Amino acid sequence: MSFASETVDVFIANHVLEHVDDDLKAMAEIRRILKPGGLAILQTPFSAVLQHTWEDGGIASPEARLQAYGQADHVRLYGRDIFERLAACGFVSKVQWHEEVLADVTPADAGVNGREPFFVFSKA
Repeated sequence: MSFASETVDVFIANHVLEHVDDDLKAMAEIRRILKPGGLAILQTPFSAVLQHTWEDGGIASPEARLQAYGQADHVRLYGRDIFERLAACGFVSKVQWHEEVLADVTPADAGVNGREPFFVFSKA
């Protein structure tokens, strides 16, 4: 990214990482631009059923990706290890629910899925 290191207070990537070929590189770049104590809100679909994030570079066609990941342009499905993956990149995770973050706003008004947790990460 064109931002200088440690210049961003808050970074929001809403349903982006599941589209990025090298998500670990993207996470490292997000960490680079965040100020110490900065926050990254990194929403992404994930499956609490999967212990590990699942990706397979051989799944390349839109049809195969739709079947494997639930959407034709996704390149992975995150599992419960998403927090470990981000911790390995230098983030501290905090999971919050809609009613904790946006108690006075309906999910429809906020444009979010009220059943999806907010993934908030701070730069360690």
